[in-house]
Order: sequence, then C-alpha cells, then structure tokens
Amino acid sequence: MVRKNQAKTLNMRFLLFLLLIPLFLNASIKIKKDVADLDIDTTRSGWDIAIDRISLNLSSTSIQNQTNYEKFSNTHFKGDSQIVAESSLLFHSNYYAKHFVIFNTIFSEYGRNIIYPTDGKKIDNTTLDRIIISSDYTQKIWDFQHLWGGFDMGPYAQISYQTQFIKQSGFNRTQILRFNTGLKLFDGKYLKNFYISLFGEEDFTYKNPRQSFGFNTGINLQYNFNPNVKLVNYLNFKQYFLNNYPLQLSPELELEWNIRAESAIFKHFSIAPFFSFYLLKGKYFEKPATNIMLGISLIYGQTFIDSKAQKQEE
Repeated sequence: MVRKNQAKTLNMRFLLFLLLIPLFLNASIKIKKDVADLDIDTTRSGWDIAIDRISLNLSSTSIQNQTNYEKFSNTHFKGDSQIVAESSLLFHSNYYAKHFVIFNTIFSEYGRNIIYPTDGKKIDNTTLDRIIISSDYTQKIWDFQHLWGGFDMGPYAQISYQTQFIKQSGFNRTQILRFNTGLKLFDGKYLKNFYISLFGEEDFTYKNPRQSFGFNTGINLQYNFNPNVKLVNYLNFKQYFLNNYPLQLSPELELEWNIRAESAIFKHFSIAPFFSFYLLKGKYFEKPATNIMLGISLIYGQTFIDSKAQKQEE
C-alpha cells in the first residue's frame, strides 16, 4: 500500500513537472525578448504638445465629514453636497530626447455653484478649486516592448506648484511647493504612467510655512476598446511620514481615484461618464473626509505637435 502511494506521488510530481515545462519555456522566451529590448526607445523625438482634455462636467457631488478638514490647505472639502457644474483642464508640453524626457504639465479643475434665493442669503458653494503646474526630468533607462503592451522605465525628479483660482473668504490662498523623486514606468500602450517616489512639501498657505515628507505612488491606465471608445483610470496615493503641522491640520494620507469611459462624438470632442473619489485622513482624526463625484463630461482634446510623427519624418 505504501509503495502504491509512493508511486502515485511520483506520477503526480512527474505530471506536474511536464505541465510546468511549457510554462517555463514560454516565460523564458518572453524574458529573452525583454532582455533584448533593454535599450533606448527611439520612437519619439522632439516636442509633444497637446491639450489632453478641456472638460465641462455635470456631476452630483457628495462631501462627507468635511467639518474637521475645512482649514486644511485642501480645496476638496470647502463646499457642500449638491448637483454642480465643473470644469477641468489638462495640458502637456513634453520634450523627448534620446536618453531623457522632460514632462511639463498644467492641470486645473474648478467647480462652483452660486444661488440667489428670492427671500434669503446668497449661497456660494465651491466644490473644487485646484491648479497644479509641474515639470519633471525622466531618464530613459530601459524600453520594454513585450511586457504589458510595452513601456519605458527610468528614474525621475519632479517639481510642482499647487494653488487655486479664487481665494475663499476666511481662508488663505492654497500655495504648495512639492518635490518628488523616484522611479517611473511610462508611455506604454496600456500603462501610460506608473510612479513610486518620495516627496517633500513646503506649504505656504499658512502664515508660518509648513514642511512635510512622505511616500507617493500612482498609476494611469488606458484601454482602447476601439478607435472611438477608451477607458481611462487614474489612481494616486500619498502617505505622510513626517510633518510639522499643528495637530488639527496634520495630514496622514490622501487617496484620489478617477475613472471615465470616453466615446468620440465629433472630431476632437468626446463624451464620458465618470466617477471620482477623493479621501483625506488627518493624523489625529478618527474619520476621513471624502468627496465623491458621479457625472458626465463633454471633453475637447487636440494634439498640436506629435513627437512620434516627427520621428517618422526624420
């Protein structure tokens, strides 16, 4: 009986070994291809300039637990829950060289609803107000052509400045200078951007500037169902390790998630239902504040200079 069990065990191991052989062979082939591709991507050259999107959004906004977070230098929690019209802009002007890329972006979003009741006080509700100007230097180290649809990889350093359009009554204007450095995967078929970095911030919003240090990671994915329909997903997470904010203003973590399905309707215009979630957790608060938006966007986007087209012409 013991010999029969041993024989069965040996047969199972042998069968498992036979099943694993093609898997190992397939993996080794892919690894060999990727090792051969560890060189510089030369498909882009020169300037790449585009309006990624100018969008008008009609959304239902739900803001929870904002009372404890109203004095934070964060404009996601200054308003109240309601249906509101909003707008956003994403513009880039990037430069591609053989061994590096300089990414320059401008991102802004603004949402405000003003109501004048016939027999009451004016209601002024701002749900979003953010401008981020950033520039980063990314060194191109490796070009993976066969993994996850292909992407480039390299270390990067970024500097950015965050502010807002309109200073709200009773609050200082948001002004944050931020520096990030880490590793980035970028310009892939599906993986448009993935980064892991450490960051340092100087917050000039308050009378006495505040400093903080932490960890930041994020990912931007895009999947094209066909030439006219695509799914875009963006996720960003920040964990604060050290800061010198007062206890009532000390942040612990931030999470931002946006997902939308864009459908082209005419030339440079598209329409997209979207979902947006933002969370801020204070270090000494039990509950986080959240801002949830569900709505639909009318989007305009246009490429003015295509770095891939320039390379093909050379």
